Amino acid sequence: MGRVWTYWEFDHPLGSTVRVISTPLGLEIFTEDVFNIVAAELNNEKVILMNIHSQERYVVIEEEVVKIKTLNFTAINSLKTIVKADLINKFLHWVRIKIRPIFQRQYL
Repeated sequence: MGRVWTYWEFDHPLGSTVRVISTPLGLEIFTEDVFNIVAAELNNEKVILMNIHSQERYVVIEEEVVKIKTLNFTAINSLKTIVKADLINKFLHWVRIKIRPIFQRQYL
């Protein structure tokens, strides 16, 4: 097992929770949270078949270490080939405006 990451939860305006991990390479968002917002019909199996690059990370959820999949900005952007680009753009804009500044302040 690799490193166990801490994640933060944010409330998205559509009523979903978005869980985020801050890695040395940038922010990564739980794959299932991205899908809940931009394309509920997608799931991890379909993403693997579409060759979308996701990371596997370990986090503690309800006192148990769990392996989850995350997407970075590039991977989320690549979803534009299968999801309306406008939905992806709105989601990434929300992340840039509401979430990224919190982590940038943390490292100042």
